[in-house]
Amino acid sequence: MIKTVLLDIDNTLLDFNQSAKLTMQKAFDELGLQYRDEVFETFLRVNDILWKKIERREMTRQELHAVRWWTVFGELGLNADGDKMERLFLDNLQDFAVPIDGALDLVKYLSGKYAVFTASNAPYAQQVKRLTISGIKPYVKGILNFEAIGVHKPQPQFFEECLKALSPAKKEEIALIGDSLSADMEGGKSVGFTTIWFNYAGSDTAATDICDYVVNSLSEITNIL
Repeated sequence: MIKTVLLDIDNTLLDFNQSAKLTMQKAFDELGLQYRDEVFETFLRVNDILWKKIERREMTRQELHAVRWWTVFGELGLNADGDKMERLFLDNLQDFAVPIDGALDLVKYLSGKYAVFTASNAPYAQQVKRLTISGIKPYVKGILNFEAIGVHKPQPQFFEECLKALSPAKKEEIALIGDSLSADMEGGKSVGFTTIWFNYAGSDTAATDICDYVVNSLSEITNIL
């Protein structure tokens, strides 16, 4: 019987893509640059490549911050300061919190039946502010993140530390909900959590043995939990 629910934040509860787009539009304006759609598309592709390297322990978070916007600007042919853009992006991202459709209703529902926590690779203070802006924070008992644990999802240690923090709940009493097959589903399954994949991107990838359930909208989760 499930007693505790662990939720990813970005692209599960909060729409990181939309928040990132608003953030970079603001930063471009501050830098006097002309924003165009290719910026967002290039950022998503570069950001995904770099985060996959972090998941595989091929890159550190600090290295990502040092190269991310220089790489984006380079691919776009823009003569701009990647370090300054990275600082503006990180500073401004905490001010944008676009909820995924049904996210607030879901956490209200879940908090009435289970202990609800979040698990994130993003900075603690940033996620606290974004969850507060979105109205979700009052329904969350705690935010488990890489700063306190010392490693990022999907490393088994991250989820092992989550299991300790969620005690007395046992692994078979914890359900993990997230949008990433690698960071969320793979990591959660490695420690024995029930895994619910939220197919945020509308991928046609078939369900795998690391997903106990697959949903295409957050509202579907109320049929499972």
